[in-house]
Amino acid sequence: MKENAIICISREFGSGGRELGDRLGEMLGIPVYGKELIAKVAEKSDMSEEYVKNHEENPSYSHILGVPIGHPALGVQYNEIITPEKLFFVQTEVIRQIADEEKSCIFVGRCADIILQDRENCYSFFVHAPREYRIEKIMQTENLSRREAKKKVKQIDWERSSYHDYYTGIKWGHPSNYELVINTAKTGIDRAARVIVEYIR
Repeated sequence: MKENAIICISREFGSGGRELGDRLGEMLGIPVYGKELIAKVAEKSDMSEEYVKNHEENPSYSHILGVPIGHPALGVQYNEIITPEKLFFVQTEVIRQIADEEKSCIFVGRCADIILQDRENCYSFFVHAPREYRIEKIMQTENLSRREAKKKVKQIDWERSSYHDYYTGIKWGHPSNYELVINTAKTGIDRAARVIVEYIR
């Protein structure tokens, strides 16, 4: 593998993107950052991990607790309000800092593919699978009914797409924006990981 390789994985909900990231991390011996970013962003923004968790990859944009940006609620000044936009900027700083400090690493989601697109040896991949495949998987892994799983897949895909498109201005999931687009329903996780490893060598 090339030195200082940064792998960015964008993924449809239920396609196994996080699982793929973890498998790559094991194969390559490098750290994986996805939900692990929550604690770092919370510390840097001086917000609770619960707040960061509830707003990451969530297209709530300009509102916090129902208060518009800059609203003089409770006498709080605008620059003291942590809006989702400001939280995104903090997350961007954290992602760039990690990329600077780590020789190689993997990011799952969080618009890292666009945030780091100007870095040398940065590779972006989009992981997807047919919706029915993903619904079946979520039914099993989260013990949901078909109706519940279908609703959740649709909702989270929409949230991720809206979040990515809003903050980057670049279409989430469009093949032209990625090194490779991988259908995990066809490849499985292990084969997908091997394809990526071979690609970045």
